[in-house]
Amino acid sequence: MSKFDEKVNRINTSSVKYEEMDLKFGRADLMPFWVADMEFKAPQFMLDALKERVNHGIFGYTKRMPEYYDAVANWLDKRHGVVIQKSDLEYGPGVVFLLNMMIRLFTKPGEKILIQSPVYYPFKAIIEKNRRVVTDNVLVLNGDRYEIDFEDLRQKAQDPDCTMMLLCSPHNPVGRVWKEAELLKIAHICKENKVLLISDEIHFDLVYKPAVHYSLGKLGPEFDENVIVCTAPSKTFNIAGLHSAYCLIKNSDMMKTYREELGLLDLNRSNVFSRELTQVVYEQGASYVDELLAYIESNIIFAKHYIEKHIQEIKPMPMEATYLMWIDCKTLGLSNEALDDLFINKAKLALDSGYWFGDSGEGFMRLNLACPKSMLEEGLMKLSNAVKSIK
Repeated sequence: MSKFDEKVNRINTSSVKYEEMDLKFGRADLMPFWVADMEFKAPQFMLDALKERVNHGIFGYTKRMPEYYDAVANWLDKRHGVVIQKSDLEYGPGVVFLLNMMIRLFTKPGEKILIQSPVYYPFKAIIEKNRRVVTDNVLVLNGDRYEIDFEDLRQKAQDPDCTMMLLCSPHNPVGRVWKEAELLKIAHICKENKVLLISDEIHFDLVYKPAVHYSLGKLGPEFDENVIVCTAPSKTFNIAGLHSAYCLIKNSDMMKTYREELGLLDLNRSNVFSRELTQVVYEQGASYVDELLAYIESNIIFAKHYIEKHIQEIKPMPMEATYLMWIDCKTLGLSNEALDDLFINKAKLALDSGYWFGDSGEGFMRLNLACPKSMLEEGLMKLSNAVKSIK
């Protein structure tokens, strides 16, 4: 039995995934496959580090010491080939916070910001809440693979009102790992048109061979002044509740602006536990991540085979990254409301509805596979029975 097979009761632990189902879906008696955190207990080395820090007994103001920066830099270098200086790296309490900050600091109200839907829905929300305008370079589905419409991207980037692009790399929810050539093409288009390129790379550790993540942090000096990378250990090590993220900004003027704003908001100091664990996971977590990826990949294979055999009316998209399966349900011929009803009230499952990610996501659902295989099998059985009930 794998350690990832253990079922952990998360009810009454203030978990958003469990405690907010009633608010989001209108009922609380669902199996949760929605929020992108994992059902796996933290490995022992992480628990030991936290216990040691707790046993110290004093939790005063916390400074990020050189060892913290060394741990992050070494991880980026060894896992992703990204070489940075300490001056390139700065803390933030979360990736969505960082994206918000980049929008507020480096664009003006009324300016246009590029996204590529269907995409992580906070992208659209934070643009609009900050009184900027969404411009959508909609991804093109060719067969079962999403591609970038570069001609459309170029035309939209040429608009003088378009000043920023939010890139999701690897892409959530469609599971694409963008190739180096694709990323270079995006970077060239953005640079030529003075569009600041912000890359959300929070899923960068969760990539399955033969795909290889290519970080915009290693594009080189030609692009350094026009690229900002935002990422975190939170998806990889399931520590979103500790609020630890960081950005890579090689443009010194932009970094100065960001640090000044972070200080002004009094958010430049880490939580004592997030600082500790960020350093520890990057120092000791490599073998754990390899084991985690192997287990999730086995869940991907299991889900794909189960759906192909028992729920042929739906189709999982290929997954190159993340633990979030993007499922095409359009063959069922259901409206958004009817599809939600099928999953929520007939199957009693909580998934992210595809239309949350934009109009191009209609007819899809997003399934979180980062759970014990027994939980995944039970959920798929419920879905199979629900689909049979509407035939």
